[in-house]
Amino acid sequence: MRPILSAPEDKSSILESRNVTVGGRRTSMRLEPQMWDALESIARSEGMTLNTLCTQIDQRRREIGLTSATRVFIISYFRQLVRRYEGEASDSGSLARWVLDTVVGRHLHRMPELRPVPGKSGALGWSGES
Repeated sequence: MRPILSAPEDKSSILESRNVTVGGRRTSMRLEPQMWDALESIARSEGMTLNTLCTQIDQRRREIGLTSATRVFIISYFRQLVRRYEGEASDSGSLARWVLDTVVGRHLHRMPELRPVPGKSGALGWSGES
């Protein structure tokens, strides 16, 4: 039987509340720390602020809350990113294996960051990757 972890032992299950400005009004969202990191990384990559990105998500959402729409956006963004680059050979092998080993297999306070690969036009890699 798996042991039950309490919140202090399993930091990955704790939601962080943050205030964001959406369409000129202040609101709060509760997301996992890794989701906040992913959202901030996307905003940086797209050359916009976190508030601007949240406003754009809010303007396009339909019939779901802002937090749910944000989670769907994050997953969809990275799925599209993988599809865009899936034709390129990866030196590290399976992306799923890397995520399972690097992200899921150990506790991270922050998600690794997706950054341009030096010398490879348009190619992206994870920070800390050798």
